Amino acid sequence: MRLTSTSNDVIAEEIGGRIESLRLKHNIGQEQLAEAVGISRETYRNLVKGRGTLINLIAVLKVLGETERLNSLVEEIPVSPLLLAKIGAARRIRASSETKTQNVRVSNPSGKPITPAKRLIQRKRDSGRGSW
Repeated sequence: MRLTSTSNDVIAEEIGGRIESLRLKHNIGQEQLAEAVGISRETYRNLVKGRGTLINLIAVLKVLGETERLNSLVEEIPVSPLLLAKIGAARRIRASSETKTQNVRVSNPSGKPITPAKRLIQRKRDSGRGSW
């Protein structure tokens, strides 16, 4: 069955048919299965027709001992580190209204670091104007 060209309703009905086949394989009646799952017989019939919920589907598979059929859906899907880096690089960086100063380590002649505000004052004093 090609899932890509099939409608959601047809896929749901097909899954319901597979659930019914599993029930028959295990030789369990609809009423017995519904009672074991904790749902009504009508709810089970809806599930088989493709109109059930995912919770009920999982519960039926558990009672039938067929939960391994869900393995491909619940296994962790590894993501390439290169893809993660590419996605991270594509993130938008928000613009800021504040002017950001460069965080550069500058030191005065004595070797002590100067903070950005002091660096601006230092530049004015060294600019030859003679006053701050």
